[in-house]
Amino acid sequence: MILLKLVICNFRSFYGTQTVNFSRPGERAVTVIHGENGGGKTNFLNAIYWCLTGKFTPRLQNPSGLINRAAWDETKNPQCYVALRFEHEDIEYQATRTLFGQKSELVVVRIDSDAPRTIDRAEVFIDKIIPAALSKWFFFDAEAIGELELSGSENFKQSLRRILGFELVDSLKDDLDTCLNQKQAALARVVNSKSLDDIKRQIDNLSALIPSQRSKVEELEQASTAADAHLEKLDKKLRELPSSKPLMHQRSQLEQRRKNVFAELKEARESVLTQLAKGTPAVLMLGEAKQIKDLLIVKENSGRLPAPYSEQLVEDLLHKAECLCGRPLCAGSVEHEKISSLKKKGSNSEFNNRIRNIQFAVKEIEGASASHSDELYRLEQRARAKEGELSEIDEDLKRIRKELDGINEDQVSEIEKERRDVFARAKEFSGELKLLLTYLSNNEKNLADLNLRFEKESQKLGVGDTIKKEIKKIKTIKDYLTESLRQQEIRALNILQIELNRVLDLYLTKHFKAKIDPRRYRVDLLDQSDRPVGDSTGEGQVLRFAFITAVVALAGRKTQEKIEFLAEPTLAPLVLDAPFSALDPEYQSSVARNLAANTTQLVLLLSSAGWGQEIEKVLTPHVGGRYLLVSRQAGDRGDKPIKKLNVAGKSFQMNEYNAERDETSIREVV
Repeated sequence: MILLKLVICNFRSFYGTQTVNFSRPGERAVTVIHGENGGGKTNFLNAIYWCLTGKFTPRLQNPSGLINRAAWDETKNPQCYVALRFEHEDIEYQATRTLFGQKSELVVVRIDSDAPRTIDRAEVFIDKIIPAALSKWFFFDAEAIGELELSGSENFKQSLRRILGFELVDSLKDDLDTCLNQKQAALARVVNSKSLDDIKRQIDNLSALIPSQRSKVEELEQASTAADAHLEKLDKKLRELPSSKPLMHQRSQLEQRRKNVFAELKEARESVLTQLAKGTPAVLMLGEAKQIKDLLIVKENSGRLPAPYSEQLVEDLLHKAECLCGRPLCAGSVEHEKISSLKKKGSNSEFNNRIRNIQFAVKEIEGASASHSDELYRLEQRARAKEGELSEIDEDLKRIRKELDGINEDQVSEIEKERRDVFARAKEFSGELKLLLTYLSNNEKNLADLNLRFEKESQKLGVGDTIKKEIKKIKTIKDYLTESLRQQEIRALNILQIELNRVLDLYLTKHFKAKIDPRRYRVDLLDQSDRPVGDSTGEGQVLRFAFITAVVALAGRKTQEKIEFLAEPTLAPLVLDAPFSALDPEYQSSVARNLAANTTQLVLLLSSAGWGQEIEKVLTPHVGGRYLLVSRQAGDRGDKPIKKLNVAGKSFQMNEYNAERDETSIREVV
C-alpha cells in the first residue's frame, strides 16, 4: 500500500483542512515533515494511524480529545475526520474516518476515472491490506524504539510471520486440518469400527483443546512481555532517582549474581544425586566384600586353602625324587606318598586365577567406596557453599529492599511497591506459561500419534476406499505445504539475518553480529566472543532500527537476496516519528542512510534538532517532499523564542505568535 495524499480536518493540533502530498515510490520516495516537540508531529502520525486502524500509538496523550480546542470552542458541533488517499495494486482509494461522539466510522471509496465506488465492509478491506496487528511495524514512534522487544515471544513471532506472508499458509493448513477431520469422521461412520471411533473421539477432543491452549499461550506471552516491559520502565525510573541509583545498581548486580549462583547450586545438587546413584552400590557391597576377604584369609591360614606351594612344585619334587630338605623320595616310600598327596591341596592355575579375580574385585569395591565418600563429601561441600552464597545474596537483597523502602521519598516508595506487584505478576505469568507450554507440547505430540494410529487402523479395513484416497490427498497437500513453508521460513530468516549483519557491518564501529533463533524468532546482538550485548546500548538501538527496515525491505522485496514468497507479504510505507532522537549521534547518519535505501516509501517526522548537517547530506538526494509543521499561538510573543530551521541554505520559522487561534499548520517547503 502506498500513501499518496493526506487530508486532516480538525485533528488535535490542526485547525481546518491541512494537506500533505506524498511522493510516489522511486528514487525520491522520502517525505520529511519538520516539527518541534509539542508542535504536532505525534498528532500527525496518529492521524494516519487512526484513519487506518481506529487506534492510536502509545504516546498520544488523552486520545479522547481528538478535535482541535479552538475548533471546539468556535463551533457548536465540530467534526473531526482524516481522509487518506492511497494506491493499492495500481488502484487508487480514499479512506475517510470520521468521529461521531465517542465512535468513529470508516468509509473507503475506490477512485475510478468514471465513477467512484464505495467499498463494502471498509474495516475488513483495510485490514486485508494492512492488518491492524501489523500496523505498529509501519507506523512507529521511534522515541519508543527501546520498547521494541526482540526476545522472541509467540506474539512477536506471529506478528513477524504475518508481515512475511506466512499467516495465509498457516490458515490454509488449518483449513486442511478441518477437511481431514471431516473425512476421518466420515470414514469412521462408513467402516463402523469401535477402535476407529475411539481414536477419532480422542482426535476430536485434542483438536478442540489445542487451539484454545495456543490462544492462552499467546495471551500469557503478551501479558508476560507487558509485565517485563513495565518492570524495566520502573527500574529505569528508580535508577534515574539520585538517592536510589546506587542501590538499584547493587540490586541489579546481585540479582544477576543470584541467577548465576542458583544455576550453580542446581548443578551441584544434581552432581550429588549423580554421585549417589553412581557410588551407592559399592558402599552397599563393601560389607559383603570385606567378609569374603576375611574368609579367604581364614581359609588360607587354616591350611584348607593351599598357600605357598602349587601343583607344579609337587610335580617338580617327584620328578627329581628329592625333597626340598634333601631327603630322597623313592617310589612307594612314605615320603613319596606324603608329597604326592599334596596335589589334592595344591593350587593349580585355574584355581589361582579365580582367587585373584575375587581379590581384585574386592579391592575395586573398596577403592570405589573410598573414592565415592571423598567425591560425595567434596560435592556436598560445594553445594553447601553455594547455598551459603545464595543465602548471603538474599540477605543483601533484603537489606537493599529495606533501604529503598526507608528512603524518605514518596515517589521511590510508590515505584518500589508497584515494582514488587509487577514482579509477582511477571513471575506468575512465567510459571503458568511454562506449565501450559508443556501441556500443549504433549497434546500436539499425542494428536500426531493418534492421526498415525487412525491411518494405520483404517488401512486394515477393507471399506471406505474412496474416503481413504481423499484423506491421503489432503495429507499429501498438507505435508507439501508444511515442508515448503518450513524451507521458506528458514530462507526468509537467513536473508533477514544476512541483511541485519550487512547493515551492522556497514555502520557499527564494533565487530558485533546479529543472530536469529529460527524456533522462537529471537534476535540477539553478539560480540566477538558470542556474548550478548546489552539492549540499552547504542548498538542495541541500531539493531532495532536495522531490524525494522530489514523486515520492511524483505516484505517489499528490496533486499539484496531475493526470495519467492508462498503468500503475498504486507507492503506498506514506513512512517517514523522522531527516528533519530533515541540514537547516539555517531549512528544517526548511518541509520538514516539505511532507512532511505531499504524502504519503498519513507515518511520521517523530524524536529529541528534531528536535522543536522550529516542527516541532511544523507537524506536530501532521496527526499521527494518536505513540509513544516508551524506552531501558531494566539497572543503576543513577549520574551518567548522563535525557533528556526535551516534547509538547503534557507531559514524557516517553526513557530509564530499573534495568530487567530492556537493551532498547527502544515506548509510545504518549495
